[in-house]
Amino acid sequence: MSNNFYEWITYNKYSVLHQYHMFQRAMSILDSFDAANNYNLNQVIELENIVRIVKSIDCPKNITPEKFKEYRDKTSGISRFVFAYFQQLDLSDVESVFQSIWTYYPLDMLELLDRFGLLKKIPDSSVQNLLNKKLIPLFCILECKGWVKKYNQVITDFMMNNKDAAEIIIKYYLVKDFAEKESIVFPKALTEEKKISVLNYYIDGAFEPHPNYLELIENAPILDELHIGDKLRLKAKKAKEKYWENHFSERSSFSYGSIASFQEIDEEKNESYNETDHHVYCTYSKKWVREHHDFPTLLNNFIFLFDFFDSELRCQFVLKKKSTLDELLAKSEGVKHYPINSQFTTNRMICFTILSAYMRELDDYGISIEDLFDYFFNDYLKENFGISDFEFKKPSKAVSLSERIKLLYIEMDGILKQLKYYIEDGRIDKELMAISSNPVRIGELKSFLEQKYAYLKAENLKEEMRFLFTFNLMFGMNFAWNGYESLVQIISKEHLFVTDFAKPAQGWINWLVERGSLCLKDDGSLGLNIARCALLYDLYENEVVCFAHQKAKPREILDELVKNEEVEVESAVFSRQERDYYNYVLNKKEFSNSLDLRNAFLHGSFYGTDEELQQAYIETLKIFIMIVVKANEEFCLKFPEKE
Repeated sequence: MSNNFYEWITYNKYSVLHQYHMFQRAMSILDSFDAANNYNLNQVIELENIVRIVKSIDCPKNITPEKFKEYRDKTSGISRFVFAYFQQLDLSDVESVFQSIWTYYPLDMLELLDRFGLLKKIPDSSVQNLLNKKLIPLFCILECKGWVKKYNQVITDFMMNNKDAAEIIIKYYLVKDFAEKESIVFPKALTEEKKISVLNYYIDGAFEPHPNYLELIENAPILDELHIGDKLRLKAKKAKEKYWENHFSERSSFSYGSIASFQEIDEEKNESYNETDHHVYCTYSKKWVREHHDFPTLLNNFIFLFDFFDSELRCQFVLKKKSTLDELLAKSEGVKHYPINSQFTTNRMICFTILSAYMRELDDYGISIEDLFDYFFNDYLKENFGISDFEFKKPSKAVSLSERIKLLYIEMDGILKQLKYYIEDGRIDKELMAISSNPVRIGELKSFLEQKYAYLKAENLKEEMRFLFTFNLMFGMNFAWNGYESLVQIISKEHLFVTDFAKPAQGWINWLVERGSLCLKDDGSLGLNIARCALLYDLYENEVVCFAHQKAKPREILDELVKNEEVEVESAVFSRQERDYYNYVLNKKEFSNSLDLRNAFLHGSFYGTDEELQQAYIETLKIFIMIVVKANEEFCLKFPEKE
């Protein structure tokens, strides 16, 4: 290992694949290690990382256990060498020492200096200079308890008027899973009062704060460890609005949107995207409504015309998993936040324009959306299932829109309670309804079916899906794989063998064959188990699948996953995603960034503009549409002969 040769080995405790990949690069260094060599500081840190990697992994498949044991035994000598090197390290000019290390090695350096008891050689003034000159990232030093304890006041003083410090505080307290994943500690001198002062500095500072962090402060939940008051949240809200005003003026903004309309076209619908104005155009047939404006068809339009629900009747209003765009934008997901992403925002905009257009079209026939709800609960259930217990009182068109929304939420509470009692008892006890004053939580509504939804549970199934539907195993292939987005896609299009993949990936490919998602054809090439891959892709994309809507083969595979405890089974009217969406729109019990519409209208605390009032009305209708469709699904599953 010469002075000009580096493999730049890094240790990553969060990624097993990273460790195995690094080990492959480290073997040549292990083979050539000689304590007599003239190693520099970066190479010594690299040696220490190799020791940690070797101790953290099992024997790779491409070497023998005997060879791996030889490497393991060798690490003891390397560790002694690293210790001796650091004991002789000249720290009189610690700034020059840190200037000489590789970009990815500051944290390793900090940990080694602490572990070897060398902090006593570094004065406070040197640490202050290291921080001021950004030779040590603040985040790295906060990951080292020994440094934070010894340089408590130095680090606190540095953090008081520091943008990075504010963003670390925001992420630690307000970003989901950040505190659990990152092992940072704050200096004791940085009290809660001082942390709030740092946040105020962040909002008021001469630099421009990031709007995502401002939004996290604005929607901060109630925390025992850090009390973010209403005045600070309001200040963050105004700063965020100012940011968007400055960056997206009428002259500079990127325009996009959705336009829905009913026109005289032959087909039932025509949906398109215009690349010039970046708008989604949804055009629906006036003729279709004119010839089919019976109430059952008008209700079915929510499913079959507008695609508000898919073939398994999963609501499409809800949040889906992060898209590639969201991963690139890397927007932080707040603690107790409904994790809104770009696709959710786009779908919400499209739904708004569609429902607005539908209401205008139905108005030509003297029909309102509430009329459809009234028909479903008061007539349809009786006509189709013989259920006459439900009552729904539609709000008068004469009242204000604000009052109309309020009345809808009152009716919603009653409908959910009626649905709960009917599923539990097969009837609705009016006296019980009258005496019960507590609203029904959405999660209390159990399905008629003992097995309705299946969710991902086992880690091995998560790994299987990740390998199948991403390009993780495609790096290092023996031919170009550009243009393909997943392993499933490339295997379906190309004639591939296990040996076409890089050696580290071949073990995982064989594992996927053992799992049954891949298969070997007669000539030894790779193929797909279509039924299993289709089911797993459905689960991967939607995060939930419905037992009752599966055909024979997928249902057989799903039952096997249940038997092996690889999926979690639930009996509920609404899926977890649908319940989360319901709570996001209605209340703050689950999400601090919720719309909180139910509480706002029932308690008279909605103070939005006319446009915001119309948006609130549409969101309320969407929740009611979801309740109607899911209630109908339950009765169809309960009484299939009457469907």
